[in-house]
Amino acid sequence: MTHRHRASLPVAGRFFEDIIDGYFPLRESLRQGLQRHGFGAALVVISHAPILHLPGDDGQGPVPTRLQAARAGVLRSFLGLAVIAGNDMRLVGAGDWVWPGAALGITPDTRLAEPAFLRGIGLLRGPEDGGAFGPVLRDEGSGLRLGAHGGACWGFTRQPDGIEAQDRLLIAPGYQSEGDGPVLSVDDGMAGHRDASALMAQDLVMAR
Repeated sequence: MTHRHRASLPVAGRFFEDIIDGYFPLRESLRQGLQRHGFGAALVVISHAPILHLPGDDGQGPVPTRLQAARAGVLRSFLGLAVIAGNDMRLVGAGDWVWPGAALGITPDTRLAEPAFLRGIGLLRGPEDGGAFGPVLRDEGSGLRLGAHGGACWGFTRQPDGIEAQDRLLIAPGYQSEGDGPVLSVDDGMAGHRDASALMAQDLVMAR
């Protein structure tokens, strides 16, 4: 699905930290996490998280009590855009991972092998069309704005196709700074924004 990016829209949201559940598919763990915080969408950074590949996994429910031919890996770094869509979660992003002894990818249904710490920027759901960010709430005083408007920018150089192993897709401090994909800019002159954005960037860059 293609989503046009809605540029130059101030949006309601905040920086947050969380520990999301393991064992469920990544999209479900993030959906539960966003709902706990009352967000409709979020840009999230996850680093150094153990992951599981289960052949034939249907992506439903927790990990089976008996594992056969399971393979363990590590999600070394990941920037994702998670958007709640009804009872489901739309998840795209870019990252770096390793499956020792196998050439496997990652999808929104890949499971975390244990609970994972993340940092992110969550957006409140509202009546405005936020393009790839889904429905958003306008807020002139949040210090967060769709599109690149100076300060720290977070997002992607183009709309990701699922979860891609491409750090050239990333727009973030220490990575690229321009592109046509979904981007959220942070007014780092506001109290707390600069430090919170720097911590997200530290997690992403140190995982390289």
